[in-house]
Amino acid sequence: MYKNKEWLYNKYINEELSTVQIADMFEVCANAISKWLVKYNIPRRSRAEATYLASGNHCELSESAINWINGEMLGDGHICSTSKYSAKFQYGSKYLEYIEYVRDTLKSFGIEQSGKIYKRINKKYGNTAYHYYSRAYPELLPIRKQWYPEGKKIVPRDIKLTPLTIRQWYIGDGSLAHDKYSKNIILATYGFLIKDVKWLINQLTKIKIKANRHKKNVIHISAYSVKDFLEYIGECPIECYQYKWNI
Repeated sequence: MYKNKEWLYNKYINEELSTVQIADMFEVCANAISKWLVKYNIPRRSRAEATYLASGNHCELSESAINWINGEMLGDGHICSTSKYSAKFQYGSKYLEYIEYVRDTLKSFGIEQSGKIYKRINKKYGNTAYHYYSRAYPELLPIRKQWYPEGKKIVPRDIKLTPLTIRQWYIGDGSLAHDKYSKNIILATYGFLIKDVKWLINQLTKIKIKANRHKKNVIHISAYSVKDFLEYIGECPIECYQYKWNI
C-alpha cells in the first residue's frame, strides 16, 4: 500500500504518520518510504516538525470528541497555537465544577491537562473564575485553523449542529429567560459576524427549531420551540448548569 500515492499521502500528510511508523507497518526500512514520497512529490517535513510529531503529545479524536469541542467553541472555548505544529484548548468558568467536568471530558478524549486549574479573583468586581489549559496536540491544530482561519474566530460552515454540539453551546453561552407569560432561550452570539449568526439560525431551522436574530446580534429561540430545543439536546450533564433546563 505504501506504493499507492493516495494511500501514502493520506497516511503521511493527513494522519501525520512518520516514515518510520509507515515502514513498520510493512516491515521495510524508512528509506523505502522516503523514496516513494520523493517519487510522488509529496512534501517532506522539516527535521524539526518530524522530531516534534515523533516525540510530542498525541490523541485520537472521535466524532463525539469533535462535536463536543465544536460546541464549546461556539461558546467560550478557545484553541490557541504556540507553535506551527500543535494547538491547545483553553476554557474559563465561574464554576469549578464545570472546569473539572471539562478536564475530565477532555481526558476521556485522550487530551491531558497542562499544569493545574487556576483560580483567579477579580478584585475590582469581586468575582472568581477558574481556568483550564490542555497540553498541546497536533490533532487540535486542524480545529484551530478551522475556527481561526485568519486569526479571528468564525463559525466554520462544515460543523454539524448535533445534539451534543448544541448542548455544549447552550451550556457555555445560552440562557433561559423567564417572564410572566412564557420562557425563551437566548444564545449569546455577540462576537460572531452577522452572516455567521444567520447561518446558525438556518441550521437550527433545519432541525425544526424556530429561531431569529435579535438586537445586539444574539439568537432568540421562540417560546414555541423551547421544549423541542431542550428535548433535542438531552439532559444537562452537570449540576451547576441544571437551572438552564428548569422550565
